[in-house]
Amino acid sequence: MKMIEVVTENYNINGFRHLSELAMDYFPELSGPSAASKKMRACIKANIALNEQMAMAGFTDKTIDVSPEMQIILYCHWGPPKASLPIDIKRTDENENKNQK
Repeated sequence: MKMIEVVTENYNINGFRHLSELAMDYFPELSGPSAASKKMRACIKANIALNEQMAMAGFTDKTIDVSPEMQIILYCHWGPPKASLPIDIKRTDENENKNQK
């Protein structure tokens, strides 16, 4: 199971990202990368201003790697993507060894 949190502070765009990976960050509720990619492309196409800006940055129907410039455009229109964090992290109890010397 994953916990979804919105990334707000210190969001860092670091190089190119695969479209399906970025789409999963923006649409984590969808069944998988293919569905998320289709949804992302449809949402970009439906927003005239976003579509024009993405096209000027080189985005096409065949784009699979999203440049930092394109990521900034998406960030400006949609805000930061959601980060999927595992919630089943095993943590050791702080007091586990308190009675041992």
